[in-house]
Amino acid sequence: MRTQVNSGGNMIRAIETNLRCSPFKSTYQSKRLSSVRASNIQSRAVPRLQPLDDSYEEWHTFKPYANWLVPGHVMLGRYPFVEPSRCLSRKQGEEQLSQILNVGITTFVCLQDELPPQDMLKISGKDGFLPYKTTAELIQAALNGPAPETEDLHALRTPALNKFLPPKKKQASLVTNRKELKFLHSPIVDLGLPSVEALQKLLFDLETRLESGEKLYIHCWGGRGRAGTVGACMLQRMYGVSVDESLERVQRAFSTRGDVQYKSPETDEQFEFVRNYARLVASS
Repeated sequence: MRTQVNSGGNMIRAIETNLRCSPFKSTYQSKRLSSVRASNIQSRAVPRLQPLDDSYEEWHTFKPYANWLVPGHVMLGRYPFVEPSRCLSRKQGEEQLSQILNVGITTFVCLQDELPPQDMLKISGKDGFLPYKTTAELIQAALNGPAPETEDLHALRTPALNKFLPPKKKQASLVTNRKELKFLHSPIVDLGLPSVEALQKLLFDLETRLESGEKLYIHCWGGRGRAGTVGACMLQRMYGVSVDESLERVQRAFSTRGDVQYKSPETDEQFEFVRNYARLVASS
């Protein structure tokens, strides 16, 4: 089988050629080819899309503050912790972070120009936004289990103590399985547009992270304007879907939050940017 393909059609032909000689043709062919056609994927390393059918909303529903864009891999949402609009308490913020981390999110992508990066946001916050990095890391540590550093902390492990401690090889397995969180910052002015250069850089980075197995939570404040713009452009770039399909996917997924009266992206300028994205990239 060919290891590289340039389009969904070439991928299908390559698979069909290989399957002519395969004893698993009847089972494998039907499953694999339907998956390729449904997802319209350009690269097999990128997680597949769900088809735009009656089950779309079920696949993309998460919580009132967020929704899946690529189920199990990419989520678009509101600021995930305490903010001055809907999440007004630490308890609610901790519940939201726990829900997000429990479905496997590993990487937070903040699009807010009005805030500094998480590691530079003071503990007292800014304009009602409290930092979530430390809280998320503590929740993730609890999900990971015992911290790997405890075994050799300050060289306390000695031959005399070893008989009371588990073997080091067990602790090594904990290190291997730990999921370290990542926090990215790619600022866009509220209600505004990204530069084409900055957006291309961000999307390349996100695609690389998805291919390596990271799972993304992309957010602005409300999770519909800037996040919806980036999400629609991501679908066009990574999956080769049309402008109309990218916007339909973003809107239908956003509406699963219950805010059906709102549109995503948020402004006419953001919609126009998404519609002209391919041309803007070509001319940049």
